[in-house]
Amino acid sequence: MHRSVLDELQLQYHALSQKEKEIADYIVQHKSSIQNINIRELADHTHSSTSTITRFCKKIHCESFVDFKIRLSREADKPAGNHNSFTQIQNIYNEIINSTADMMHEDDFELVVQKIKKANRVQVYGLGSSGLSALEFKYRLMRMNITIDAMTDSHMMIMSAALLNENDLIIGLSNSGQTSEIIEAMRIGKKNGAATISITNYKHTSLTDVSDISLYTPSLHRMGDTQFINSQLAIIYVLDVLSMLLLNDKTLLKKRQDTIETLYYSLNDDHQNN
Repeated sequence: MHRSVLDELQLQYHALSQKEKEIADYIVQHKSSIQNINIRELADHTHSSTSTITRFCKKIHCESFVDFKIRLSREADKPAGNHNSFTQIQNIYNEIINSTADMMHEDDFELVVQKIKKANRVQVYGLGSSGLSALEFKYRLMRMNITIDAMTDSHMMIMSAALLNENDLIIGLSNSGQTSEIIEAMRIGKKNGAATISITNYKHTSLTDVSDISLYTPSLHRMGDTQFINSQLAIIYVLDVLSMLLLNDKTLLKKRQDTIETLYYSLNDDHQNN
């Protein structure tokens, strides 16, 4: 699938020079008005040169600044209407979901699903809000009879990674790709032979360097709204897709159905006894 220019800007961010990062930051903050300026004006606004902007455009896979402006103008259009909190959140959710879908590569997801099904043990690592997503994924896969655990403490990550082997799998969740505790644990697990998967915002990070496969999600930074606090929506979307793909396996689907039925009847019996 052809990625949007904002997707490429985000994914390549850590491969940009410092001046190119400043250009990228300016574009994210002023994306709706970039179409109204020329390359010389952008160079003046960012205290750079036209040649630097041209190199920047090529790094995010645009043929020229004109090509960049055309593609950006298509993506920066905002729906008209009353921008109260309700429509504001709706627009942000739509942008996150659409951007996540654009970043998805079916082959990568299929590979991850096969690695999950093949692994003797799956470990999911996440800190803070990413830890909550790790726990959510654990509970889903437990219902499918997949041996999985979620580690949300840095010491537990290190200890669990030290005990993994070539039959195991680590999935690391980090929006920034710079969470040192997760990176270190994944390095230890990888050294012991475990397969490594990351779900993150950026390419060219220490996290992606230690990952066999990386699944990418849009950064909240590009949304341009500092008040929006849900950093996990895109990760949950990715976990939803992985869960649905796993349930295409009839054995896993049957295990999930059996688990849910057992829970239902157990809770119903408890209610009647009380």
